[in-house]
Amino acid sequence: MRKEVLFAIIFGIILGGVILYGMNLANKSVTSLKEEIVQNSPATPTPTPTNNLLFIVSPQNHSVTSDKTITLTGRATPAANLAVVSETDDLILKASPEGTFSAQINLIGGENTIAVTELKSDNTTITEAITIIQTINLPE
Repeated sequence: MRKEVLFAIIFGIILGGVILYGMNLANKSVTSLKEEIVQNSPATPTPTPTNNLLFIVSPQNHSVTSDKTITLTGRATPAANLAVVSETDDLILKASPEGTFSAQINLIGGENTIAVTELKSDNTTITEAITIIQTINLPE
């Protein structure tokens, strides 16, 4: 019986060594693969922040009014070309040299979406949109 116990111990040590060697080899290959992926991956450029000057000053988004027309005012890039699109009107405007713009917009009963789009010099666009609700009876 001593021979069997000695044989089992030696066999266990050899089997443990083979398993340990295999695990070590697998860890090395995974680590080198991760390093290779990191070295070969292209650097992602950080986006440059754009200076979005387009915003609508008044009226506020989701405001409720009983008026049939509103005056839309806002700020944009100075002397920029603007397109104002609403439920009833499509307007082309040019911002002032100070960067302000204003337009009279007719409203329909219910929800009115008004979108202002600025065409930038590099032919990209920026759009700001608001929703105005026109009703006959204002809640008190």
